[in-house]
Amino acid sequence: MLERTITLLSLTIPVGALLLTLGCGGSNSNPVAPVSSDRPLVSRGNLLPSKPWVSIGMNVWGEKFVLFRAIDNDGDRLKYRVILRNGEDFVFDQTVDPSGFSKPDYASGEWGAFKVPKNGLPAGFYQVYVQAHDGTDWGPTNSPPRYITLP
Repeated sequence: MLERTITLLSLTIPVGALLLTLGCGGSNSNPVAPVSSDRPLVSRGNLLPSKPWVSIGMNVWGEKFVLFRAIDNDGDRLKYRVILRNGEDFVFDQTVDPSGFSKPDYASGEWGAFKVPKNGLPAGFYQVYVQAHDGTDWGPTNSPPRYITLP
């Protein structure tokens, strides 16, 4: 009787370990791994870029810059939109016109800069908002806004 108990116990441990490792049967419910080789991977869709970190800078010549940085968890390259608001919105969208931006696009997490134009904007106090675009969607704007005064 003791011999049967020891044999049963010695078989139960490996079987339990196999069930724990492989599961109890049925289909694989992991949303990333395919159930079989003829089924495609399940995509979680596009993740939006993060809300950008924004800072305002000025060089020794008095030129003002908007500095920005966002993270894209998909690893997509990013383009930006800078919005200067003082009752009216002045939008500088890198997906449409890259002039004023320091590069044509940016790696996720890379700092970028936009040179605020000296001409074409009325003098005044502006709220500065920035959004990142990952090639598919726009992420949220920075909040609270940053501020800049233009002569």
